[in-house]
Amino acid sequence: MAVSLDSILKLPIPHKLGILALISVFILGGYWQSIHRTKMKRIVGKESKLSDLTHKMKEQENIAKNYDQFKEETARTQEGLQRDLSKLPDKKEIPNLLKSISNMSKEAGLEVLLFKPQGEQPGQFYARVPVELKFVGPYHKVGMFFSYVGTLPRIVNIENFSIQNAQKKGKNELLLSTSCVATTYRYVERAPPPKKGK
Repeated sequence: MAVSLDSILKLPIPHKLGILALISVFILGGYWQSIHRTKMKRIVGKESKLSDLTHKMKEQENIAKNYDQFKEETARTQEGLQRDLSKLPDKKEIPNLLKSISNMSKEAGLEVLLFKPQGEQPGQFYARVPVELKFVGPYHKVGMFFSYVGTLPRIVNIENFSIQNAQKKGKNELLLSTSCVATTYRYVERAPPPKKGK
């Protein structure tokens, strides 16, 4: 049976309303699928992007509010770094520092048996410069030497410390055979990364 506009107009009102409702559902469904849903996805994406941008903006505002504080902290950190780096000898100072350590052992009254620089041992940001030491002397003079080393303006660590073979000298004095490694550190400037060619 063919459906025409005349046959629809002859139908009772409830049937006409049902057909109108069915046509409205199809139109609304088509609109929802083709237009509204796409726009809603776009709106949700824009809202998410807006939320991210708002969050970033708040972070930037906080940084801007605390800019002076961050600037002061950065300056303090830089000063601290420079102060700490000044305690590390540069390459030119290493021979003088080693000579100072040798002189200090003699000033303390120790008999130096071995003073052997072991060569620089590179690390990521610094290089270790160890010196193997062996000396003989009374306990208080050994302590005096370590005290002298502690007063150096540069960082020098005493490692692998050992005392052996106490020998009696005279009535009241014991000579101690002492060995240790005196290590200083040198800051190693990292080379800038190579520039990329075009």
